[in-house]
Amino acid sequence: PKGVIIINILKDFLREELQRLDYKEIMTPIILSRTLWEQSGHWDHYKENMYFTKVDEKDFAVKPMNCPAAAMLYLANSHSYRELPIRMADFGRLHRNERSGVTHGLNRVRSFVQDDAHIFCTFGQISAEIKSFLQMLNESYRVFGFENTRFELSLRPEKRVGSDEMWDQAESILTEVLDATGHKYTAQSGEGAFYGPKIDAFVPDAIGREWQLGTVQLDFSLPERFDMEYTAENGNRDRPVVIHRAMLGSLERFLGVLIPHLSGAF
Repeated sequence: PKGVIIINILKDFLREELQRLDYKEIMTPIILSRTLWEQSGHWDHYKENMYFTKVDEKDFAVKPMNCPAAAMLYLANSHSYRELPIRMADFGRLHRNERSGVTHGLNRVRSFVQDDAHIFCTFGQISAEIKSFLQMLNESYRVFGFENTRFELSLRPEKRVGSDEMWDQAESILTEVLDATGHKYTAQSGEGAFYGPKIDAFVPDAIGREWQLGTVQLDFSLPERFDMEYTAENGNRDRPVVIHRAMLGSLERFLGVLIPHLSGAF
């Protein structure tokens, strides 16, 4: 019960930040149909980490992430360039089929909540959105006394979707943002998500072990797979870009790092 008090305080803190930056909080189902996971690419590239069930003899999967549901909400209405960026935040519970040998207390669990959000924006808005997120992340980590955040630029994995040209472009944008904002980072080949490269934030715990908390991921694939569009200023139908981002990351993991970091003195 005391842990839940802290988690709820963290959520209140996050919601204040989300409101300040014009995010809209959403709620989405925990179980989604196989066809949706096939369309998003998770069925082919993430299936070994998912849980499954059947409803009316049809295949469904428990969500390991919120991306397809956010895409469906974007598609529920037509959009104009005047609306973008659209920022959707989702505190939905996620489930991932982690091997028993890698689970680790609160820090690596099979069921968790993260401060997840998806930003739908134009190509020209990508850099500003990622810079704004990194600024919010740095400021928030300082609130908790995390001063030694390390950043990694996680590049294309062997098992991925999209063309090499798409990956070249996405990796170039993230590199330029990190360089422009002065963040020190290391590049890690093969550590990106199957749909795009990402910037991961690592924080050491009280005994020096590093844990990945925040992340921001650039995705040109999801808009293609779900045929997302918006009406551009010239009247054409253009494709938005999706930015996946979590600031504290898994709230269970964040709590697992925060407890010893503060020696329990909240």
